[in-house]
Amino acid sequence: MFGMNPFVTAVSTTSNPRELKRIYGANAVISRVDRYNLIHLDSPGKEEVRRRTVQFDADELFEDDCPLCRMLRGRDLDIIYLHPPAPEGLMGRQKLLM
Repeated sequence: MFGMNPFVTAVSTTSNPRELKRIYGANAVISRVDRYNLIHLDSPGKEEVRRRTVQFDADELFEDDCPLCRMLRGRDLDIIYLHPPAPEGLMGRQKLLM
């Protein structure tokens, strides 16, 4: 899917890059797709950030048969990429942190 297993955090409170860096750290790389902040904490290169941003598809991230996924889809969310990849999570390839 994304080359790494992203984490989904609780509903985002901001899309301001300066505020997001305050929350996630000065070394966080921030990109945005629609209503989703992509937070890259694994120090990816520019090409990897571009690839993740271009390939990001919320429909692939959220499972159709998951009530929580249906509730979160379309909300402003922070999607976090970590290294090493996250372990199998609550919804298969991603883990929900509340």
